[in-house]
Amino acid sequence: MTLNTIAQHVKQAATDTRGKVAGGAALLVASAAAHAQTAPTGAEAAFNEVQSAGADMAGYAWPVVASITAALIGIKLFKKFANRAS
Repeated sequence: MTLNTIAQHVKQAATDTRGKVAGGAALLVASAAAHAQTAPTGAEAAFNEVQSAGADMAGYAWPVVASITAALIGIKLFKKFANRAS
């Protein structure tokens, strides 16, 4: 193939409907990849703040979860021994 025929094939593919869709999709993906390289500083700081707040809340929840679990086990054992005693 000569350079002229390659250029004609590229021109035909670019003006074809599928070529336009493929070219647009390629530009969209390239644009998204370029913008996704670095996160904005404000968004990164906000995400770090939310992450630390979530970790703090999880730390506060563990004692509550442990006490509820212990209470449920205690109630089950009490019912078990109360049924055997009667």
